[in-house]
Amino acid sequence: MRATVVRHGLALEVGGGPRCYLPASAVALPVRAKAIDRIAVPLVLPLLDDLEGLFGELRRVLAPHGLLSLLLPAPASFGWRGGELRRAVRAAWRHRSAVEHPEWLASSADFAVLADDRLSFTLDRSDRDRSADVAALCAAGAYPPDLPDDARSALATHRSAGRTVRLRRIVARR
Repeated sequence: MRATVVRHGLALEVGGGPRCYLPASAVALPVRAKAIDRIAVPLVLPLLDDLEGLFGELRRVLAPHGLLSLLLPAPASFGWRGGELRRAVRAAWRHRSAVEHPEWLASSADFAVLADDRLSFTLDRSDRDRSADVAALCAAGAYPPDLPDDARSALATHRSAGRTVRLRRIVARR
């Protein structure tokens, strides 16, 4: 069985069947112990209040030698004049350690980190409103959803921040 932890629930896939969605808390997953072979946590980790509770639940539901895949926003440097923008984005994350040191969080939660990749994606729509793109990236979790308006405006006017999405993937084994 495979699972994906989303903001307000859990998406499950059994075999090749259809995906089903269960509303749930990330710290109380409605799955029996050691029932999941692979679990993904895309863009949710820095938004949660209880990281310790989440990792406890992941340890509980993952089968022995099960795989955990974390997808997180990767901190961007914003260039040599982007210090103020970088500080604003860092301050808006609920859990900065989930963005800046997820490999440490996974290993301290008793997971063996197998891979730590950084990926960059470029949005292909230069004719679109960059403010709308930044708002969509904030809603998706690539930037903090609670990012202040002035920081959102700065991201929209930055030469690459509104077009380039930097993500980090951590793969770990239980």
